Amino acid sequence: MSLPRVRPYREYLAWLDARDREAARTAWQESLSGLDEATLLAPAGSAASTAPEHVSFTVDSEVSGALAAWARGHGVTMNTVVQGAWALALAQATGRDDVVFGATVSGRPPELPGVESMIGLFINTLPVRARLDHAEPLGDLFRRLQAEQARLLDHQWAGLADI
Repeated sequence: MSLPRVRPYREYLAWLDARDREAARTAWQESLSGLDEATLLAPAGSAASTAPEHVSFTVDSEVSGALAAWARGHGVTMNTVVQGAWALALAQATGRDDVVFGATVSGRPPELPGVESMIGLFINTLPVRARLDHAEPLGDLFRRLQAEQARLLDHQWAGLADI
């Protein structure tokens, strides 16, 4: 028995080389325009005075189902719900209404035939920006956050250092 042939990684590299770097730069600049600083939970350069703590919890199927139903009812994904909740937590912890954090994406472009069978680590970490308006209903905030992230889908290949 032999394994099926996989698409060569060089095809991904060729796809990557053909991307419009200027369009990506513009999209990310527009997304992050006006952001004055990183969102830090601790002062820059400060040493931790206590060891990090690990907190475990579970979400039962009833709560999980209710969250999934809420997400569907508002036209957003569970990923957006998690990102939106984290943005709200960061805003509360930092006292800011414009926060940015990193999120990991698969990095496997669906428009590249056979990418699902290519061998290699394609993930990328990208900034997620959330501008919060306390008068905006939660569903509207999450739909806006999802739409803003969707506009960047074609540019998720860009490296964090370049962004």
